[in-house]
Amino acid sequence: REWRVKYSSGHAYSYILYFCFISVSWIKYPLRIIDSILVDRREYEHGTFDPRKSIEWKKSLGFNAEHFSLPVKGPVDEAEKQLKEFLKLLPEYLAVAREENFRVFIYINVHWHDVSALNKHPDWYQVDYEGKVIDNVYGRGLMPCVNTPWRQESIKLIKKIAEYKPDGIFLDGPVFHRKGCYCKYCRRLFEEKYEPPMPRKGDLDNPRHLLLVEFQQDSMASYMRDAYNAVKEVDESIAIYLNGETLRPNWATGRENRKLVKYQDLVGAEGGFEYFELIQTPIFKPGMTAKLLEAQAPEKPRVIFNAAKHSPWNKEPTTPEEILLRCLETIANGAFYWVGVTYRDLEMEETLKEVNKWVKENEDAFFGTRDASRVGLYWSQLTANLYGGEVPVSDFTGQTIRFVRDYMKSFVGAYEVLMRSHIPFKVVCDYNQLRDLDLVVLPNVAHLTDEESEALRRFVEKGGLLIASFETSLYDIGKRLKDFKIADLLGIKYLGIEDYGYYENYFTYRAEWYPCYTYVIKTELTTAEALGVLSENTRGYYQPLKLIEYPSITINKYRRGQALYFCGNFFQTYTTFKFAKYLKVFNTLLDKLEFKKQILLENAPSSLEVTLRKKNNKLYIHLINFTSDLKRPIEYIAPLRNIEITLPHVRARNARRLIDSSGIKIDVDDYTIIRLEEIRAYEVIEVEL
Repeated sequence: REWRVKYSSGHAYSYILYFCFISVSWIKYPLRIIDSILVDRREYEHGTFDPRKSIEWKKSLGFNAEHFSLPVKGPVDEAEKQLKEFLKLLPEYLAVAREENFRVFIYINVHWHDVSALNKHPDWYQVDYEGKVIDNVYGRGLMPCVNTPWRQESIKLIKKIAEYKPDGIFLDGPVFHRKGCYCKYCRRLFEEKYEPPMPRKGDLDNPRHLLLVEFQQDSMASYMRDAYNAVKEVDESIAIYLNGETLRPNWATGRENRKLVKYQDLVGAEGGFEYFELIQTPIFKPGMTAKLLEAQAPEKPRVIFNAAKHSPWNKEPTTPEEILLRCLETIANGAFYWVGVTYRDLEMEETLKEVNKWVKENEDAFFGTRDASRVGLYWSQLTANLYGGEVPVSDFTGQTIRFVRDYMKSFVGAYEVLMRSHIPFKVVCDYNQLRDLDLVVLPNVAHLTDEESEALRRFVEKGGLLIASFETSLYDIGKRLKDFKIADLLGIKYLGIEDYGYYENYFTYRAEWYPCYTYVIKTELTTAEALGVLSENTRGYYQPLKLIEYPSITINKYRRGQALYFCGNFFQTYTTFKFAKYLKVFNTLLDKLEFKKQILLENAPSSLEVTLRKKNNKLYIHLINFTSDLKRPIEYIAPLRNIEITLPHVRARNARRLIDSSGIKIDVDDYTIIRLEEIRAYEVIEVEL
């Protein structure tokens, strides 16, 4: 009996994607959320914690909401004692918060227990493939499993907390461990649904691995459904949400935001938790996460969790510039920010006051807007889970998980190329989201379903532009195909792949030489035109260079549209080396496609990011400046001067700066030109249409 997961990126999720609604009516303005649980805990332990002083301090920083708790950790007996103390304090704290008009989400840890809990509840916790209890969470700890009796006990606690009538409840977890779970409950439920054997987690080449992914995603959604219903039985106005998935493969955690969104009033993810060598993390990670959540839950309020620390060091606050950029990336992409303050720092607190003031004074610009860009960067969760891709380190994974094939690096490279080209864009994760686009970029989207392939054909034949790279559409579940699934759209035939490594190799375009991709795809033209060729693999340096017949870049006319294809891992190679000429050739190719940009920036470095958002008759241009001191954590942001912005297709009625009201000039003819004398870290321009 053959079991296959029906994994459609479109119809399976369309109801969730397009018919969600905000069920909590009190969220009518941008939430500015603080989490200072560790600061509060230290004061409580020293006997100096005062609810009113705590809330007044948080409000003095400009926040209007928080995640609140007193960490319940340690051996079982001690944890139970701490929980009782917290519940005793909670009524007084919530009463003060109501007086102060300060919204409180109660934080509940549902992902970690002390190892001593194993003696009391030996069957609650996650087990690895060999049957061993996983006891090294955060170095030493257990991770409960949603399919064990722990489920009922945790939901009882959630309902009990709801009876105190907070504004909301936030669940930190639950989550599956990267090695689990193979407890007796999971094995029984899996085998009842799919039959044995249960595959080893992380074996992406096993066709049954996708069954395990689906099983864990459904287990998580089932748990969240019960938690949601338990809270709503107490009070419909209490909001509930959990710590969701960032943009990465989600097979390790079992969190699929599109399945979980139905049982949440907000959606959130740790876009601004950055670990160890910060230079290895894209500066735009919070914005990238916000774009993903908007694609997955466009009608729900979205929250990006930004740690005000150099993770994982709780007593090492990040620099003011770093936390500022994390907040700016968040609000410029339509989400609310959450700031986790684990250790007080006066300079950082002044920065938080400043950004909170910006949002409070311009709430209309930061609430209820939608992404106005017409370029889509395609995120394929199916490719991430099947093809392979780096799973970045987080509190839940504990370490970075790497694979030889790496979809993540292609996606991140495409993201950065678009951003540094000053091209506003959105993340799309569903073929139904193509309809309002002019251009869609597929960075090594190896797995395309039949529905996605047909949708892309319809998109291009109606005049859309498509850019694809590397092994896009070359895979089915568990195998590489003999040819591209969209070969007719690309106008080429697949011949083979070659590892060019880090040797001195090149490709050409318009007689210009460019450093070659580290992997090349050899193709034969059917209806496409070659725009350049590859050099033969030198397997060395300072070797003679010989051009060969295989194309480097192709372009194909398809009905009214065009499809451009990079014959190799162009975007992944950019992620690795940041070749300056890659940005130049990409923008030259956009001209070749006759792509019409929505916005043009003059005298602006590639380190000025631009996003476009719209609300009613107003267009909001967000400008984020991360021109800095060439290191991370960033300690200095260099101001930019004499920036010229052209809106070639807009005749504006008026325009004004929302952050710094001075130094703006506007010229309107058949198009609009806006000149700014200076931009420091951030600016929002409100354009009246």
